Amino acid sequence: MNVAQKIDACTGCGVCAAVCPSAAVEMQPDAHGFLRPVVDDAVCTDCGLCTGKCPVSVLPQTSAHTEVLTGYAKDGTLLPRSSSGAIFPVLAAEIIRKGGLVFGAAFDESFDVVHTVAESMVEISALCSSKYVQGRVPSDCYAQVKATLAVGRWVYFSGLPCQVAALKSYLGRDYETLMTQDTACHSVPSPLVWGEYKAELEKQHGGKLTAFSFRNKANGWEAYHIRAAFDNGREFAQPAAESPYQRGFIKGLYSRSSCFVCKFKGIERCSDITLADYWGVKGIQPDAYNPQGTSLVLIHSEKGRSLLEGCKDQLQLQPAAKDAFAFNPAVLTPIQKPARYDEFWEGYGQTAFADLVSACCEPTKDELAQERRSKSLLARVIRRLKR
Repeated sequence: MNVAQKIDACTGCGVCAAVCPSAAVEMQPDAHGFLRPVVDDAVCTDCGLCTGKCPVSVLPQTSAHTEVLTGYAKDGTLLPRSSSGAIFPVLAAEIIRKGGLVFGAAFDESFDVVHTVAESMVEISALCSSKYVQGRVPSDCYAQVKATLAVGRWVYFSGLPCQVAALKSYLGRDYETLMTQDTACHSVPSPLVWGEYKAELEKQHGGKLTAFSFRNKANGWEAYHIRAAFDNGREFAQPAAESPYQRGFIKGLYSRSSCFVCKFKGIERCSDITLADYWGVKGIQPDAYNPQGTSLVLIHSEKGRSLLEGCKDQLQLQPAAKDAFAFNPAVLTPIQKPARYDEFWEGYGQTAFADLVSACCEPTKDELAQERRSKSLLARVIRRLKR
């Protein structure tokens, strides 16, 4: 099976382009703005490396047993700048202290999302907080990780589950100094929709973006806001629940099609650590609640456990309750494809964005039934975890 035949399952990780010895594979945006591999048949030697390294084709080995903890950073100044409990900046800082590099997603100068490297504590701040749009992992990012590991330096790679799987496949072996951490991804929204949403914000406020947050915590972790700043001094804030972009993202209206059949969900992962929001913690496990954010921390390896142990004085950690995933099903299962997914794309660019999102967020009868089935499946998974 060649790359073109796998196009629907493609996660856009770019490993195929990164490993191609003849540079025959190029990642190009499709009609919905998602990067997909395009093969130049005139250059391709049919060596098979692209399909052999594709993490969707050859799934990486996952952990055999996972320990689930909950907690947050003791340093309260870290919490407002992080999505949940600020576990990431504490762990990343430990790798920097060891003389290593940290790779993660950051906004570039155009507020597009791209994987980049941090070599200092100052640079780590750009990698904190959620970016609700699919980012790009450049080919040279994979190569830089490998080169850093080859000389014995520590690497902390933070990314989506599919991106961590892609890195593992690219490397082809484990390294003692490699620490991988994935996030409990809901799904990845379209870069095309994000780009046009940015442009509309700039038009409305008469200036260029200088700062943007999908999850500003000025009103607390649970009541987070969309917040933007512009070069003319103007600012914009909106409760996330009222944001058309956020509503469409949560619904999955412009998520990548592969997210609906994601192969990288579940408790067991190929990463060393998984970080997630502990939604519902106030009711499930009140003593673990922090109004500025509480994380779930899934430990999949001895390396992950050792890193957490080395940072224990900076973290408030305890075992998570058995039903800790009750309000974050995205850890366990892919989101369902919305019934009006195709309707959204048919209307995109023809109907005002906010109106289109509002119309397509209305559930159909089939969708309501599907939601009930999903809740039933989740309940069965949680019951198994409690045994």
